[in-house]
Amino acid sequence: MPIVHLRDEGWEPTAFFFNPNIHPENEWLKRRDAMREAAMRLNVPLLEEGSPVNPGQWVRSLHGVLRQGERCRLCYRPRMERTAALAVEQGFDAFTTSLLYSRYQHHETIAEEAAKAAQACGATFLYRDFRTWWWEGIAMSKELGIYRQKWCGCILSMKDALTQQKEDKARKAAQKAERAARLAREAEERRLKKEAVAAHPNKRARKALARKAAQSTAAHEATLP
Repeated sequence: MPIVHLRDEGWEPTAFFFNPNIHPENEWLKRRDAMREAAMRLNVPLLEEGSPVNPGQWVRSLHGVLRQGERCRLCYRPRMERTAALAVEQGFDAFTTSLLYSRYQHHETIAEEAAKAAQACGATFLYRDFRTWWWEGIAMSKELGIYRQKWCGCILSMKDALTQQKEDKARKAAQKAERAARLAREAEERRLKKEAVAAHPNKRARKALARKAAQSTAAHEATLP
């Protein structure tokens, strides 16, 4: 969606695939191939650079900053720095990032890192909040048959996503079991009601029996010490 709306503004975008923190390698390859497919279908020039970093090397480079959100800044930073530098090297008027499209990324942090990278090398950062077109982008990716990722990228986010999937699965199973138990209780109540009706088909007789039972209970309670 960023490419579509940038074109609507009059820009002639060039895509740049630079995504070293995608783990494992086969996931990096899926996303690279998806970028190539999207570039071809949307008729946009594509630049590619880099290869996937070893997951262990990436985690060690964080020096213990493993919390989601904090580690993400350290992932955004080199990507924004390289993109800004490339914009200057290639003579582009400005650069932006498709990360600003995601509702799951840390939007303000991305914008901060991009602005810092631009200032450091003399590039122009074009800020846009592409999240407005979130659902349109999903619809377009499905229409084009483009691969859709299941986690952010690094090995830590993959573990987070798998944990969340397990929790969601367990929660759904518990909800399903609770619903089944409720339906079973309701079915048993209906069965007992039908048996009562069959045993005493006369409504007046059933009411009389109910009154008698109530009176008997009240009399019993009255005689208790």
